[in-house]
Amino acid sequence: MKKKLILAAFAMMAYAANASAQTAPILANGDMEIWTTGKQLPKQWSTFYTIEKEGLFSPSAEAHSGKSAIQISFTPQKEFDNRRFFTTAFNLEAGKHQVKLFLKGSGDIRFIALHKKDTNAAGKNSSTNIAGAPAVGKVNNKEWKEYVLDFDIIDADSYQLTICFNAADKLLIDDVAVNKLK
Repeated sequence: MKKKLILAAFAMMAYAANASAQTAPILANGDMEIWTTGKQLPKQWSTFYTIEKEGLFSPSAEAHSGKSAIQISFTPQKEFDNRRFFTTAFNLEAGKHQVKLFLKGSGDIRFIALHKKDTNAAGKNSSTNIAGAPAVGKVNNKEWKEYVLDFDIIDADSYQLTICFNAADKLLIDDVAVNKLK
């Protein structure tokens, strides 16, 4: 009986250790599943007020996984005309990281960048941006396609992820994840 109790205790400790090892995702709501009724972007994602008024973003039921994705439609009116949206801040440790996301539809991704909280993702060559490599560029996907970008974070800090695009024709984005590489 005593051996069974000891074995049961060890089994419970092993289960608890395994359960605590499963961590929450670094990026909140990267799966685009949590929306507020009437909002163009899912919770934990934002854009500038003037861009939000343009009505470029909408929820889509045509998701890579789950029930929702972001749909973007934007036609530039002049050269260098682009739009962006970004996440709420999240903490990153120094080291190598990857951003993975799924895209479907057509568009032109100007850059995907990590930048410190409260700094502006001013451009793909801005000193405040850590641009992902390789660049995504033009996409025209009839099916969902995964993109993986590498980032080298020098300073542990609070960061935001910004996705900037030059054009989008019913471009869908889903399952955005940030992972620290070992």
